[in-house]
Amino acid sequence: MKQLCFADDGTLFTADTITTGGPYDVIADIEIGAELNGFANAHRLIVTVTNLTTNQVIGTQTLAIPLTPTHDVRREQLRADFPSLAANTANDGDLLVARCSYKVTAGVHTDIAHATSDLAIATT
Repeated sequence: MKQLCFADDGTLFTADTITTGGPYDVIADIEIGAELNGFANAHRLIVTVTNLTTNQVIGTQTLAIPLTPTHDVRREQLRADFPSLAANTANDGDLLVARCSYKVTAGVHTDIAHATSDLAIATT
């Protein structure tokens, strides 16, 4: 897991603010080494977005993706698409954070990682 960040919906541009009522994405930059990737058959990303001001979880996405093993380093951006920031979950100025866990499965072997995004601010 290289990085986790909020992004404007459908773009690669990092977002410092998330507008209530609007869609947004959380992007995870991942890298799997060539040896593990030679046997990797699946990876899973679980992303949780939390309103730090209210300490309320406001969204969770799970991406479970099968892989085809290759003996090369795998670098990908995984996108968790959130449909909207509901107005009843964040007020103007609330602080938001995304956290994730990431797991690669390669036969009987697994590798896990986690990451936390920079903060974003909810806006109306």
